[in-house]
Amino acid sequence: MMDFKERVVLGRTGQMVSRLGLASGYGVPASAIERAFHEYGTNYFYVSPFLNLGSMVQAVRNLAPGHRDELFLVLARPMFRSFRLESYVDRWLSKLGIEWVDLLFQDVRKPPKQKLIDRVERLRESGKVRFVGLSSHNRPLFPQIARGEVKAPGDFFHIRYNAVHTGAEEDVFPHLPQEDRPGIGIFTATCWRKLLKPKLMPAGESPLTAADCYRFVLSHPDVNVCMVAPSNAEQMDDNLAALAAGPLEEEEMARIRRIGKHIYKTARKGLME
Repeated sequence: MMDFKERVVLGRTGQMVSRLGLASGYGVPASAIERAFHEYGTNYFYVSPFLNLGSMVQAVRNLAPGHRDELFLVLARPMFRSFRLESYVDRWLSKLGIEWVDLLFQDVRKPPKQKLIDRVERLRESGKVRFVGLSSHNRPLFPQIARGEVKAPGDFFHIRYNAVHTGAEEDVFPHLPQEDRPGIGIFTATCWRKLLKPKLMPAGESPLTAADCYRFVLSHPDVNVCMVAPSNAEQMDDNLAALAAGPLEEEEMARIRRIGKHIYKTARKGLME
């Protein structure tokens, strides 16, 4: 039986990561981020330039001197802003007070051009970037990259997957290679909080908790890490409660899938506000 409190190997990166990854920038203080690391083993941190990252920057600068080898720091970069990539990485290394980072390209709609691939390789060779991943809503692209049919960096992927949007179960997970698989991280586990709203529930159903959503994602055997984005220390504790609760029982899983299907059908019919 899976134990969510234990770190797992992030696919072909070989790195040991926590089952919950932390996306800061939504209000949680640096002290809570550091406590998540020390008390819960949370070591997968997501840094995006579009978020207010003061607390994340401070937490990383506090943790890195004694724990850098243990941290998996994901620096996001929109694909459509791939120019000046080297200076972008240098700037964030300086802000975070570290010497290397793991790079994630966002908004990937089609395979990257060779010029970008060459830039990435130069950063790898320099030691400033260890691993490179991709994030996309174009689900069929992931297996093509993982199998080497499309040339693109693919050490790890960030994929949308939740009880409402389960397409990765058909389009991605079954089609990844058994050997040398990319690491799999999941975002929008709460479906932008739709799964938490009472008014969107089927008749007679209570809304899910954030922990329910994270447990749903982590219960899938192909998932390594699920992103959380708490706004304060209390939400952080609620999110991390998913680790102790562990995988869902069959009855719980069936209920969550029913709710997800209801929300999906309601949205498709245009009935959702």
